[in-house]
Amino acid sequence: MASKNKIGLIIRHEYLMRVRKKSFWLVGLLTPIALVAVGVLIGFLASVNKSETTTVGLYDLSGRMASRIEGDDNLRFVALDVASLPLDSAKVLPLRDDSFKGVVVFPADTTDDYSVIERGTAMYYNENVPMSVQGTVASQVERIIKDRKIERLGVDPKVLASTDADVSIRLVDVSQEADEQTDGNVVQGIKLALAFILCFMLYMFMIFSGNMVMTSTLEEKTNRIVEVIISSVRPFELMIGKIISSGLVCITQLAIWVVMLTGLSIVGVAGLSSVLGPDPSEISPQVTEQMTQTVAQTAPQAAAAMETAGGSSGEIAQFVAQLAQIDFLGIGLISIVFFILGYLLYASLYAAVGAAVDSAGDANQFVMPITIPLLVAFYCAFLSVENPNGPVAFWMSMIPLTSPVMMMVRVPFGVPAWEVVVSALLLVVTFLAVTWMAAKIYRIGLLSYGSKPTYKDLWHWIRMN
Repeated sequence: MASKNKIGLIIRHEYLMRVRKKSFWLVGLLTPIALVAVGVLIGFLASVNKSETTTVGLYDLSGRMASRIEGDDNLRFVALDVASLPLDSAKVLPLRDDSFKGVVVFPADTTDDYSVIERGTAMYYNENVPMSVQGTVASQVERIIKDRKIERLGVDPKVLASTDADVSIRLVDVSQEADEQTDGNVVQGIKLALAFILCFMLYMFMIFSGNMVMTSTLEEKTNRIVEVIISSVRPFELMIGKIISSGLVCITQLAIWVVMLTGLSIVGVAGLSSVLGPDPSEISPQVTEQMTQTVAQTAPQAAAAMETAGGSSGEIAQFVAQLAQIDFLGIGLISIVFFILGYLLYASLYAAVGAAVDSAGDANQFVMPITIPLLVAFYCAFLSVENPNGPVAFWMSMIPLTSPVMMMVRVPFGVPAWEVVVSALLLVVTFLAVTWMAAKIYRIGLLSYGSKPTYKDLWHWIRMN
């Protein structure tokens, strides 16, 4: 009982000491503000950049292309007068007239298949031409040449267009209780988003909190405060207290970020919309999407009742029906288990490193082997999103050092129960073994000063009684 009280006191002391620091609140408050500000700035700049109209001149020596090139809201084509404007003057038009971003010159061509235009079209410019403009010009020229070649083959373009097909594969999960559980694009998109979010959160959480544990231990060891602390508590109790308190601090930090990011994002989007002045046609889909999300989270029965109204109500009902197929409870429970076990595993390793060394510089040689499995898991997570039940995803979710991150990717897409149980058991066994070794390194390393430890020294400390 006394041991539990000591661990509780350590957790309380470490937690309060960190959350009372000005740096904690500065990071907690300024980071979301900075992220939202950067996002709003990027959105504003992208909108401004998109709203700019680019003018391109068309110098058509063939007389076949200029009239068939079509512009849009952000790209305007101007046909130049070939008779009154010499070719050399047309090429340097962007130098003399800033309103022209470039001039496309179509060579004279009398061939039936437009082969000269296909090989000899060029764009002259003074400043870099946006890639989107180049792509638009190229695609339209290709379209015109393709239509001409089809026409020469004696095929009616309308007949050819009628052969186009648009196939939408309906995904049916036969493992569900219902006869047919269809996964639409919305469901797949949500699962993909959950996979990336969970994976990234766990990866950042373990790196951030692990370094916090190591730094805290290293500071106390450097200041010799630890010599006083371990006179009252055992090193293992101190290590467990630091690990749990650092986890609570990180969770508090994440909670602050989530609340602030949500609020600031709403304010930022609203402010950006008011500045840019969106059209009513653009506002309606935004409102509809927000209503859809609200209905999906709070009132799926209401959406089902609205299905008979038809139109958008039917679409909402269909969306909610698809959303209901995602097992958010199961995903949440499994994610929490691997989240906790993964954190405890890596936090104990970081605590051992902090106790073993005397400076942050000496810690690098021991931190790198710890971070390599995380980096490998994070990289394999991107590879496994496309095939979450493939061999890479399976084996990486069984290896304890990579399974927490990999399971975060696989869980939204569904993982067989036996794989979850086996992976969790392997992770628990590994955590207990690593904690036992880390505790021995922690116990001896806390009072080890003056020499830079090696891997041989660490192995010797683990073998000591």
